[in-house]
Amino acid sequence: MQEYLLDERDLRLLHALQIRPRAPWTALAPVVGADAVTLARRWQALQDSGLAWITSYKGPGAKYAGAIVEIDCVPASIAPVTEELARDTEVLSIDQVAGGRDLVVTVQCRSEAALGEFVLDKLPSVSGVTSTRTHRGIKLLADAQVWRLRSLNERDANRLAIDLPEPGNGQRGVPADVENGLAKILALDGRATIADIAGWLGISQTRAKNALSALLAEKRLIMRLEVARPYTPWPLAVWYFLRVPATHVEDVAGKLTGLNEVRLVATTAGMYSILMTVWLRRVEDMTVLERQLGERLPFAEIMDRSIVLRTPKHMGIRLTTDGRRVV
Repeated sequence: MQEYLLDERDLRLLHALQIRPRAPWTALAPVVGADAVTLARRWQALQDSGLAWITSYKGPGAKYAGAIVEIDCVPASIAPVTEELARDTEVLSIDQVAGGRDLVVTVQCRSEAALGEFVLDKLPSVSGVTSTRTHRGIKLLADAQVWRLRSLNERDANRLAIDLPEPGNGQRGVPADVENGLAKILALDGRATIADIAGWLGISQTRAKNALSALLAEKRLIMRLEVARPYTPWPLAVWYFLRVPATHVEDVAGKLTGLNEVRLVATTAGMYSILMTVWLRRVEDMTVLERQLGERLPFAEIMDRSIVLRTPKHMGIRLTTDGRRVV
């Protein structure tokens, strides 16, 4: 892996973009502590090196059927199975892990029928897959859009959120072709200009701006900054599989979302009540985290955990073996 450390100004810039991914550089400059030209130049360098990018994906306002699938493979088939799954547009993310499974795959399908087709028809036909366990998502309580790098102080982070309010919904009923087109464009370049979006979609800039504002306000589309995990202060990712009594699931899940390490918390219909991912500084921190969970959440039983070895695909984007975006 190439030796590279994101410096403090990089981390401040990325934290600011976590809060407002499409904010003008002029608005971010006072908070980050650099002029707009410097920020634009540094962001371009981070993008070009695959260290950071902004993408989009369907949010809770959109209709979809999601699941997390554990997959076991013939040992020699992990790489070809990963490659075949990575080409599937319904596969959002793939983690190659150490533990009681070989792959953890996040799937987002357009309907329940499409999810059934993926699990029952597509997966069994992939050569090298020996078994699967599907956890149908019930409720996504937290994902990485709320996780922060913690490089800005609370005052600066709040200032940015207040000075740049979330877009309001000035339009209803965005046509499906415009919505799908916007999603594809922003998945590749989350900071694409309104002029470029309008040109690619063949619509006016006003219409493009209004459509984007509506999709973001309705949470049909989520914008999110991503950063190459191995280059951050939290290079270790871990999946946790928890079992909680039905009467305590919502309470436990809600408390998990408040932990700084947490990137995802989802309640599921499967052998586990809650699935969670965390980013940690070192493997020894797993013991610290698990002790804290045991003390604070006695109803939550950790049934298993898996350390992520590689993430070949993340939120629809292909990654290199050292976690950077393929550019």
